[in-house]
Amino acid sequence: MKMENKTKMTWDTFLDKVYGCWIGKCVSGTIGAPYEGYKGLMSIKYDPILIKDMLPNDDLDLQILWLEVLEKKGTAFTTEDLADIFAEKCPYSPGEYAIFKKNYALGIMPPLSGKYNNNYYLQGMGCPIRSEIWACIAPGDPQLAADCSEKDGIMDHWGESVFAERHMAAMEAMAFTWEGDMKTLVLDSLAYIPDDCRYQKLVRDTVKWCDEYKDWRTVYGMIMRCYGHSDCTNMFQNMGITIMSLLLGNNDMLDTTMMALNCGFDTDCTCATVGSVIGILAGGKALMDQYKFEEQSYKLSVNTTRRSDKVYDLAEDTAKAALLFTELNQNLVITDVPEEMYITPSDVTVKTINAQVIYENDYPVISLDETKKVIIKISAFDAPVSGKLIVTAPDGFTVDPAVCEFDATNEEKEYIFTVHLDKNVDVLWEKNIFNVAVVVSDQEVQKLRFGLAGAQLWTVYGPFWENVTEVAAPGAGESYYAGLGGAKTAEESLTKLRQFHINMKAKWEQDYMEDILLGDKTLDDEQKRDPAYVGFPVSIYEDKFSLEDIFAFNAPCVTYMVRDVYAPEDMTLCIQVGHSDKIRIWINGQLFTESETTENWTPENIHKLDVPLKKGANHFVVKLARTNGKSDTSIIFTEKGACTTMINCLGSTNNLK
Repeated sequence: MKMENKTKMTWDTFLDKVYGCWIGKCVSGTIGAPYEGYKGLMSIKYDPILIKDMLPNDDLDLQILWLEVLEKKGTAFTTEDLADIFAEKCPYSPGEYAIFKKNYALGIMPPLSGKYNNNYYLQGMGCPIRSEIWACIAPGDPQLAADCSEKDGIMDHWGESVFAERHMAAMEAMAFTWEGDMKTLVLDSLAYIPDDCRYQKLVRDTVKWCDEYKDWRTVYGMIMRCYGHSDCTNMFQNMGITIMSLLLGNNDMLDTTMMALNCGFDTDCTCATVGSVIGILAGGKALMDQYKFEEQSYKLSVNTTRRSDKVYDLAEDTAKAALLFTELNQNLVITDVPEEMYITPSDVTVKTINAQVIYENDYPVISLDETKKVIIKISAFDAPVSGKLIVTAPDGFTVDPAVCEFDATNEEKEYIFTVHLDKNVDVLWEKNIFNVAVVVSDQEVQKLRFGLAGAQLWTVYGPFWENVTEVAAPGAGESYYAGLGGAKTAEESLTKLRQFHINMKAKWEQDYMEDILLGDKTLDDEQKRDPAYVGFPVSIYEDKFSLEDIFAFNAPCVTYMVRDVYAPEDMTLCIQVGHSDKIRIWINGQLFTESETTENWTPENIHKLDVPLKKGANHFVVKLARTNGKSDTSIIFTEKGACTTMINCLGSTNNLK
């Protein structure tokens, strides 16, 4: 769009709105932070003591890292640039952050870094809370803001959460020039996400309920009924709370913030987000005057520094970065900019080619004797260029072709590589990095890398099952019905018979394999004929697995799984166990943990700290029950417990040898 057709906004007005955005983020985020994770209604009233001391918040932390990238890269920033600084400078790893960091370390880059092995936090709140920076660099241009935000969201999320971040980025970008009502702002900004996604339905349902009931307590109940989730950080209920608070808060920042707070769940996120939206609409000066805030500062818990801890300086730095995107902004031009506010990106690396790695079926994992296709999509960064791609594989892997000639132009081309893993490797490591040298005129001009996660190698024994009533096998001419006796009424008798006919049970107390797997007992001749006792090898491709994925037996049962976890050195680590049914785990012959309860599976049903593993093979035996319809299990290794980095240096001893 030509400059004369764009909306004009003075530098002072723009800067004030960015200032309002960050004031709202910091003040409202601090109000919500102490109550993060409380699931239930509260009745807290605003008191200035709630913002006496600003608290660090990942909602702001990561956006300051993104600002650092923008200052260095300008409009040339990529998702990979964001991923690099995320992995390098963010020291904490809750939920989806830990998933991203592990995938990144395994060479699994965005967008699959947010999808692969992310079974619980795929639709987390972690990326919708990072939308403000993208709105601030694209004021008035919701398409640009949403597209930039997607480069962020796909690092550690997939699908619906990314749509939520796109929506918030678009809404906040529109807020810079908005003169209408909040409801229209919320609805119009939905144009930048898919019409048929569940998040779109959440927003429209919330708008409808706010119109119908006009009572936040009732709307909250409807959100929980239709979109509630056990995880306090799940995006759906939290974004419902956010949208509801914006619609019913009468554009008053503190009233809106307290409404979001008193709904509980991810309160630092919901509060900070509503504060940002209203802050952009109102501007920083208006907020400072209306609420008599003192000069605002912020605290960081990521490993970076800024020129000061003043929110105003952060706003000015953000506004400077926005000037780098002036030519990309289709709707707004900033006028009357002081000359000293213009900056030049400090680290725009000139690449030879743009490259993207695509995995067969979008599944970046491999097991013994398997072959996977990996596609590298290439286009020229600037001028056409020809050269070679030279792939170096880890031990045990072969790549065909190992050397591939390429011709890169403005049009993207695909180069297909076939990767095979030898079935005779001693250890299948979880981390397997492939390095790709980009060679032009016999000179290496660029380096690429990709990874294939190694599957977990287990041996499975079972299923072991019993009848609900254990009746001895009848002989010739005998009836087994006598074994079903003892009922006192006709109803009891009928129940007992039908339970015997159409149900089974998992006899947890029965030691089917303990003496064999943990002791020195060998299979007898009858057991050798029974596949349940002989066992079979299984490759598990993600941390979470279900018995339903392992065999098609559809009934209650007991199952044993054995894996030799190989450690490269003596280690002390932590283990998170997720389970939905009874579980017992032994490590190197010693009982490690057990639970005889049924649970809603999460990755963190059980935490065990300071667990020693010896160098070499560590023998894991897991006993599982399926007493109901499904049995989900996961075993995750971390450095120091919850919200810390996941271990990626372990492997499985080959169970086919």
